[in-house]
Amino acid sequence: MSQNKPSKHENITLSFPQDLNTLLHLRVTRRGISKYVAEAVRKALEEDEQKELLKLEAAYEEANKDKDRLKEIEEWGSLDSFENSEDWEWENE
Repeated sequence: MSQNKPSKHENITLSFPQDLNTLLHLRVTRRGISKYVAEAVRKALEEDEQKELLKLEAAYEEANKDKDRLKEIEEWGSLDSFENSEDWEWENE
């Protein structure tokens, strides 16, 4: 997510629990609430994205430990040695 690109704004309505709304107004001026909430949401989305990337990375690492999978990849990779499929002799020809 890029924070440097200017973007258009949309008005939305959010509902907060009363205690959260009170804490928000104690910390942020009325005119600063939109910016504060937008920054908090952006940060949360970036954290979610980072967590997803870490999970994906862990899954790749785990897959690379699977000997059967690696053997299968190696066997299929040997098919890449055929440079031109037209060189193959088909049984039906």
